[in-house]
Amino acid sequence: MGYKLKKSISLKEILIANQILFDDFNDFEITNVAALNQITEGSFSFAKSIQNIEVNCAILVSEKPKMPMQKKTCYIYTDNPRLNFIRVLDFLEKHIGFSHFDFESQIHPSVIMGSNVLIERGCKIAEDVILEHNVVIYSGTSIGKNSRIRANSSIGGDGFGFERMGEEGLPIRFPHLGGVEIGENVEIGSNTCVVRGVLSNTIIKNYVKVDNLVHIAHNCIIEEGAFVIACAELSGGVHIGRNAWVGPNACIIQKLSIGENALIGIGSVVTKSVADNAIHAGNPAKFIRNQDI
Repeated sequence: MGYKLKKSISLKEILIANQILFDDFNDFEITNVAALNQITEGSFSFAKSIQNIEVNCAILVSEKPKMPMQKKTCYIYTDNPRLNFIRVLDFLEKHIGFSHFDFESQIHPSVIMGSNVLIERGCKIAEDVILEHNVVIYSGTSIGKNSRIRANSSIGGDGFGFERMGEEGLPIRFPHLGGVEIGENVEIGSNTCVVRGVLSNTIIKNYVKVDNLVHIAHNCIIEEGAFVIACAELSGGVHIGRNAWVGPNACIIQKLSIGENALIGIGSVVTKSVADNAIHAGNPAKFIRNQDI
């Protein structure tokens, strides 16, 4: 599934508006934007190379096919697919808009809210959730029952996603279309930021405990029972295993995996994935030993 536009728009109109060169093709309507693994009819996406996809969709790529392709997929060749995809997203967000979180928020009557809590449209908050003072819940957030969000935290805002364009290298923001899924019996500490996903969701599963002053970036997945302690930072796409422990002030670079029951020591800078049951610490973090489980 993709992220549905409020109305369809022709592919040629998108490309012309964003000054993207293209060969002649049979035009069709774009109805949604999607990650590669979620492409359906009418999707617009990007990739580094030609993909094995057989539906009417458009994909920005930097690789030209070695022979004419007899596929429904329309490949648009460009030196920088990611940058042009961001430009198209920015155009669609400003001129068309997306409808996937366009509904009145569903808030169970048992939810307890402190002062100055803000909940945008398109949220789902289950029974017995506690939202302390000054919490902000952005559209696309779901929170499972018995969870608590402590004071001054931000859940579901855009992450720090930019691409530089042109000779001057001016930054353009990468619009984040995903949401945040928070499971049951989760606790999010004060002054913590959990960022929405880019083209899929950021996910925090049941019984996860997150301390104060933590940053959880876009598309992170934290498995059941994991602990993330004060001032830790998880970069985009990090996967934390079940019952893992991420120590205070630890920093984990993007797209790494921390194994089940693993332990990351205080102040560690993690630059490589960590196996199940392993203890890593230091800067850069190094293997210390395995835990006795």
